[in-house]
Amino acid sequence: MKVGIIGAGLAGLAAGLELADRGHEVEVLERRPWAGGATYSFLDDETGDEVDNGQHLFMECTTAYRAFLERLGTLHLTYRQERLRVPVFDADGRRSDLWSSNLPLGLHLAPALLRYRHLSWRQKIEIARAFLALRLLQVHERGRLEQITFEQWLRERKQSPDTIREFWDFLVIPTLNCRAGEASASQSIFVLEEGFQKDPRAAALAVPAAGLSKLHVEPAIRAIEERGGTVSMRTAIECIQVEEGRVAGLVLGDGERRGFDACVSALAPWRLLPLLPEQVRVDRPFVDLTRFEPAPILNLHLWFDRPVLDLHCASFIRSEVQWAFNRSRLGGEDETQRQRLVLSISAPGDLFALSQEQVCERVLPQLRRALPASREATLVRYRVTKEPEATFVPAPGLFRPGPRTPLPNFFLAGSYTDTGWPATMESAVRSGLAAAAAVDASSA
Repeated sequence: MKVGIIGAGLAGLAAGLELADRGHEVEVLERRPWAGGATYSFLDDETGDEVDNGQHLFMECTTAYRAFLERLGTLHLTYRQERLRVPVFDADGRRSDLWSSNLPLGLHLAPALLRYRHLSWRQKIEIARAFLALRLLQVHERGRLEQITFEQWLRERKQSPDTIREFWDFLVIPTLNCRAGEASASQSIFVLEEGFQKDPRAAALAVPAAGLSKLHVEPAIRAIEERGGTVSMRTAIECIQVEEGRVAGLVLGDGERRGFDACVSALAPWRLLPLLPEQVRVDRPFVDLTRFEPAPILNLHLWFDRPVLDLHCASFIRSEVQWAFNRSRLGGEDETQRQRLVLSISAPGDLFALSQEQVCERVLPQLRRALPASREATLVRYRVTKEPEATFVPAPGLFRPGPRTPLPNFFLAGSYTDTGWPATMESAVRSGLAAAAAVDASSA
């Protein structure tokens, strides 16, 4: 079949490669001059360094994304832990690590929590109570988790506000890009179970050591083209034509109409809906997409004249600095003359509306306070990257559709679809593979 894929983000590229491998004629159409969606890189005009639009990481349990990199031959371009170990600094620079042990029954974090200096014994007892409740969670209770926030579930388990803020939000914000009070209990508990309750190696971190475009965007495009497919940039879709209950074609911005046997939308819900005819939008699952809201992520890139962080990455508590990634060390660069850090800030709140200068003026003093080595270092350069539609807010009650729609030749991909996973690179790849399988099945 001739298949058109709208959007060259990670989901669209995964779908395109899978469909090309299955023998279909694929064209991926992207409105922007570059591919990658919310996961791409570019060259900094002053330093020449490859800069990601947003810092990403994945875990050992994200099997689909790891398999995607293996398929592209680029998994070696990542730094991967054998087991989770995260240095955590408080606002005054005191360090205490979280790590995963080999204990059974989901007790992987227990030894680390016992020694964790950033929480009181009262908070540790509360956390142990919540993890026990998680272990005892019954099947009949899980349906309710879709309808309540994670904060509500935690409060029912006697978690105090400071414990929610300083521990549960610490886990939830980087993975769901929102706080416990916004996220559904179901999605939050999924993260905890997958990462911390099953395999002690599951939460081991992996960080790209190369730019995201080099890691998966450019190799995916090459792989699609090697299989006879096409990836077309600067090809905006004006509308999706629907006739007699099927997608009849895609109308481009210049008025050209392109016909396909099947189409896959790899767009975010708020990008897809305006392209559909009004009479189609009132049907499920399209009408449910109106409830999805984008969530932003902000990154502050810092170039120092000397080393300030003797680690690959670190996290922070009681600070707007959430995660710091040592891009110099991750990339195997010489750190003696300079060091480049990326501060990744999920759920950035009012920080997102500030100018680059205002962001740096507000966040840099917090980093210098938490990292003593940075206090004497000179900041050579900085830049802020903002991704306003990085993910969606996984609010209670959201209906996440599968790949099939009432239009028999129209399919959905994207991290928002029903992959079970939060809006991550893992979910994007899984959605692309599911959409490709659905297209292939429809042609049988």
